[in-house]
Amino acid sequence: MGRLKFLCIVVILLTSGFYAAPVAAQSAGFPVRARYSFGTQIVYQGQLPPGSLVDSATLFYLSEGELDTHHGDAKLAKDGWLIYTTDLTTDPIRAFSTVVYWFEVTLKDGTAIQSQRGSLYYEDNRFQWLTRASKDFRVHWYKGDAAFAQSLLDVADLGLENIQKYLPLKQTSRVEIYAYDSAQDMRATLQTLGKNWVGAHTDPDLGVMVVSLPRGPEQRLEMERQIPHELMHMLIYQWLGSGYGNLPAWLNEGLASVAELYPNPDYIVLLDKAQGKDELLPIASLCQTFPRDASGAFLAYAEATSFTRYLHQQYGTTGLQALAKTYADGMSCERGVQVALGSTLTQLEWHWRGEALRENAALKALVNLTPWLVVLMLALAVPLSLVVASLRRKPATQGTN
Repeated sequence: MGRLKFLCIVVILLTSGFYAAPVAAQSAGFPVRARYSFGTQIVYQGQLPPGSLVDSATLFYLSEGELDTHHGDAKLAKDGWLIYTTDLTTDPIRAFSTVVYWFEVTLKDGTAIQSQRGSLYYEDNRFQWLTRASKDFRVHWYKGDAAFAQSLLDVADLGLENIQKYLPLKQTSRVEIYAYDSAQDMRATLQTLGKNWVGAHTDPDLGVMVVSLPRGPEQRLEMERQIPHELMHMLIYQWLGSGYGNLPAWLNEGLASVAELYPNPDYIVLLDKAQGKDELLPIASLCQTFPRDASGAFLAYAEATSFTRYLHQQYGTTGLQALAKTYADGMSCERGVQVALGSTLTQLEWHWRGEALRENAALKALVNLTPWLVVLMLALAVPLSLVVASLRRKPATQGTN
C-alpha cells in the first residue's frame, strides 16, 4: 500500500468521525493513547467510560504498508484503562511508518462500544532528532550542526538534478531524510545487523530514506553517494507505483547507482579483477535478487551500475524509460529487454563486456575452448599415430615385391 493511499484512508477515517489522534481527539468514542520504546514494545491504552463493566476487549492496529489488520485481547487495569502491549522483537513494524489503532469492547450487558482511532508515528526515538526543511526535502539529524543539515538538503537537490539526466522523473511529495551518525545505529533501526555492507536504505512507499554518515573527511563523499542513490529508488516508485516491484534487481539498483554524484571508485577495480579471473556474474542471475554476502553483493552492484550505464549510452533516456515501463507492466526479465530494446539480455551482456569492459570475445572463446581442444587432440592422437605408422610401412612393403 502506498503512503498516499494510506494517508487517504486516514483522512477518510478522520472526516467520517472514526479517526482520532492519540490524545485529545474530538470524535465519538472513548480516548486512546500509545507510547513505545523503539525496537522493544508499543503500549496501547484506552480510557473506558466510568462504571463500564467489560466482558471482552480487543485492540486492532494496522501498520502502514500492510494489508492485514492485527488484533489481540486487551486487559483492563484497575484505573479503568484498557492496555495492550505488542512485543516488537517478535512482531516488528517498519521504522518511520504510521500505525492506526483502536479498541472494540463488549460490555457485560451485550453493548458494543468502540474507542476513538489513534495514530502513532513510529520514529526512532532513541535519539533527539533535529529538523531542517526545504520545499522538497526534510532532513532529520542528531549529530552535527545546522551547516551539516544544510549540506544534506543541498546534496538532495543536486541528486534530484543528476537523476533527471537518466530519467525525467518529478518528485510528487516531500522526502524525509534521516541521517545517522554511524552505520551500526542505522542497521539496528532497519534490523539488518547481519548485512554489514548496508550503508543506506529507503522505503519508497513511506517516502523515507535513512543514511549513515559518520563524521570524517569522507562524510561529504558518502552523502553524495547515498542520498542520490536512495532518492532514485523513491522517484522510480512514485513514477511506477505498484509496478516498481516488477523491476529486475540489476535495473533497479543500476539506475540508483548511476544517479550517485560520487560513483564508487572500487567498482572499476572489482570488475577488472572479476573479469581477469572469469568470475563475472551473468546479468540474468541478477534479475531477482543480489547475493547476500558482502563480496557477491558488491560485485553485483558493480556489474549492475556498469551495465545500466552502458544501456544509457546506447539507448539514451528514452530507452531506459521504455525498459522500466515494460518491466513495470509485468514483462519477464528476458522478455522485457527484447520488447523494449529489441535485443536479448545475453546479446546485450555480450556487447557490454566487449565495449564497456574491453573484453576480447574471440580470445575468451578460445580460452574457454582450450580444455576441450586438448581433450580432442588427445582423443585423435592414437588414431593419427596409427595412420602415420601405416603410411610409413606401406612403401617398404611395395619395395620387396
